[in-house]
Amino acid sequence: MKVALIYAKDQHIKEKAAEAFADDDITKGELARDEIYPPLGITILAAWLENAGHEVRLKDDSIEDLDDLRVDMAWAHIVGISSLTPNARRARELGLLCKQEFFKPIIMGGPHPTTNPEFFLEPGAADVCCAGEGDETLLAWMEVYDQPEKWEQVDGITFMRDGEQISTPRRPLFKDMDALPRPAYHLWDIPRFMRLMINPGVTCITSRGCPYACTFCDAEMTPRQYRAMSPEATVDLFEFLINTYNPPQLTLFDDLFTIQRKRVIEICKLIVKRGLFFEWVCESRVDTMDFEMLRWLRKAGCVKIYYGLESGSPKMLQTMKKGVTPEKVRSGSKLNRQVGMYFKFFLLYGFPEDTREDHVYTEQLIEETRPNAICVAILQPIPGTEVFEQLKPMLLLDVAEMDFHYWHSTESFKHPNFTHAELHEERERLLKVHARTHTLKNKLLRKLERLAAMIRHPELIVDIFEIRSRRKAYLRRVKSSEWSYVHEERRDDISLQVPHVSVD
Repeated sequence: MKVALIYAKDQHIKEKAAEAFADDDITKGELARDEIYPPLGITILAAWLENAGHEVRLKDDSIEDLDDLRVDMAWAHIVGISSLTPNARRARELGLLCKQEFFKPIIMGGPHPTTNPEFFLEPGAADVCCAGEGDETLLAWMEVYDQPEKWEQVDGITFMRDGEQISTPRRPLFKDMDALPRPAYHLWDIPRFMRLMINPGVTCITSRGCPYACTFCDAEMTPRQYRAMSPEATVDLFEFLINTYNPPQLTLFDDLFTIQRKRVIEICKLIVKRGLFFEWVCESRVDTMDFEMLRWLRKAGCVKIYYGLESGSPKMLQTMKKGVTPEKVRSGSKLNRQVGMYFKFFLLYGFPEDTREDHVYTEQLIEETRPNAICVAILQPIPGTEVFEQLKPMLLLDVAEMDFHYWHSTESFKHPNFTHAELHEERERLLKVHARTHTLKNKLLRKLERLAAMIRHPELIVDIFEIRSRRKAYLRRVKSSEWSYVHEERRDDISLQVPHVSVD
């Protein structure tokens, strides 16, 4: 069968990002945060479909014109559309267009179809919504897509029958990550995506899920169950991407890459053993780190770690069920500085319990920990999260109907303690606090911390020579590629993906 899989993208945000890219005077960082990566979810689904003998086309609404999407809708026997909550309205528009112009069966997947299937089913924008991971569900539904009377035999879907919404039992999560097919990267023009990126590279996922219970995180897709590829399979994937696309870096989109210490160290050792020279970034929690793991991450080419901190207030960390304390953040940050790891904190303002006092605690923690960069977002309540249920009475309208984005703040609810403008003022003050940590004094202090760590741990001195040798090999590879410009006169505010902030 012919299957078109489309990643929907809110057009308001797409246009805003396009304007930013066209204007050299605009800092691109937060405006271009996620619109340029090939969507991995449908890329993995495409691999399943190809392995089953189907013909697949992939389209990313972030960079394609509507006419291009129409061509694939007309070509396909079945159309699948993937939707995050910020893109739900666009996904519904595409579903209705496909139905009205091409009369094709449509299956919706992703976080919003999982938590709010009625948003697509009731207006007739989809025949079926997939709940959670679609690896096995899509193929199972395709076997009976033209026999609606058999849809109840397919686990993990929701559909309408005689005006009633019917949901079948949730399908168990896919457990054996090594059995996942390699994502169908070949269906994308990967270099095209890399040319749009601030930091050109290829993205990948080596694990799914997160065992923590943060109130703002949507756990409906992977209910708190962590599953990971083996170290060997992970490095096989890295090696394939490096050999195939020769990118300057890999970006790992795992929710929590470092949760299994032994696995992470083994991955790093395999990267070094196989002589793979590339830079990579990952996301983590600062309290999962220890000295040995950070050492191996640096040696294996990990150049940046992004930590979800959210707040420096003990009360707020407890309220959002973050499972970390400021003391652990201080300790983990110190380890990063001692080993010489670049680290960035993601922070969230706007929880209903947030007060000015909580923000002061956050400012103080940022001053103490001195991360290389921070990103401060205003909370957007997402269906399927605990905080969404808490904020329901305060919502201004259905969040799926808003022009909002995780990194572009929109007033989606009335905060009990701040106006929306005041939250932005609080955010700007935190950015200025962080900017003040980039003083000559603090740079010298970081060097002294590093030196003291080397005296206590002489192996760090040996690491320096190994890291430099590996970096030279990496730079030789990149400089002979199309991406040689990535290390030439890069503006910090662009390369770090943070807005420029004056401390005045």
